[in-house]
Amino acid sequence: MPASSSENREELAGFDLLLGGFQRACDAVGGSLDQYIKIGEFTVCLRFAGDGLRPYISPALAHLCIAPTPVPDLTICLWDTVSTNTPPAPLLTWLCQSIRMRPLEHLSPRQEIRTLSNARVPAAFEMGAGVLSMLDTQQGIAVYWVHDATALPYYEQGAPLRTILNWWLSGHNFQCVHAGAVGTAEGGVLLTGKGGSGKSTTALACLASELLYVSDDYCLFTNEPRPYVYSLYNTAKLNGLRDLQRQPQFLPMIHNADQLGQEKLMMFLARHMAHKLRPGFPLKAILLPCVTGNVATKLTPITAGLALRALAPTSLFQLPGSAQRSFLHMGQLVRQLPCYQLELGSDLSAIPDTILRLLAAGGGSGDA
Repeated sequence: MPASSSENREELAGFDLLLGGFQRACDAVGGSLDQYIKIGEFTVCLRFAGDGLRPYISPALAHLCIAPTPVPDLTICLWDTVSTNTPPAPLLTWLCQSIRMRPLEHLSPRQEIRTLSNARVPAAFEMGAGVLSMLDTQQGIAVYWVHDATALPYYEQGAPLRTILNWWLSGHNFQCVHAGAVGTAEGGVLLTGKGGSGKSTTALACLASELLYVSDDYCLFTNEPRPYVYSLYNTAKLNGLRDLQRQPQFLPMIHNADQLGQEKLMMFLARHMAHKLRPGFPLKAILLPCVTGNVATKLTPITAGLALRALAPTSLFQLPGSAQRSFLHMGQLVRQLPCYQLELGSDLSAIPDTILRLLAAGGGSGDA
């Protein structure tokens, strides 16, 4: 799998080294295992070197699986050193070690590697997860490496490959965002706000209603020809014991129950509630959930500017890529849709009812 012809070798030098490591890993374990998924209108081939990493990446994407396709739009090559006994090239191994010791010298605020990234090949090292990612934007080939698959933190297992997907999809006029989405086949709402604002509470409360689930944390949208949201992951999260006590029906679904009190509780809904998952729908409104302590749930209209201030900062900080282009996409989205604050009451059953009334009114009624 050559990265390119002989031109632009300097631009591709780091990428060639990382891709060469993947090829050596495949040789060491007897080949690759391919899994195909569809995200929006795009097909993606996940090419694993052996089976060591796959159980930690695939569950969050299982609802997007499709039959193999001859020419995928994007191919992502994945491997870990421990299961394949194959480290990256010495130069990249040294670089990752140096980044860990002196991250400010090597990384941008969004963890892009200054010495490796260029216009064609962005590169990032995610400090918490220990993931090295690179993408050849012209060829549609990416490489994802981690030292030990079993050490991947829960948040990376719940939303894997988001850096690579954001790089590639943003180049095709799609934008990844830190947001949830619920609705029906005819249309739905985007749920935005900083962590702890109530996005997950809102999305999970809707699972007991006729509303369908696209996301509670990360999703993908496009503005053209109309605002439309797509699912990336079937992961759902509870913040901890208190949330679980309020929604005990989710206890049998918890994937990491042994980590209660140590990390957010994570569920893969494709395993338990596949019928509630929706690949996407048109967007009718943007909601900013907030916990009020009141009994009733209600909607209050807000400005597009307030919605953008809730949507943009966490998305821009958590997802490397072109900040200017991403901000423009999000700004266009909030200007096209009515925006509301969703004041969450203590009666969780009222949350989906409030959203359903809004959708029945076409997304534009402030009296839902």
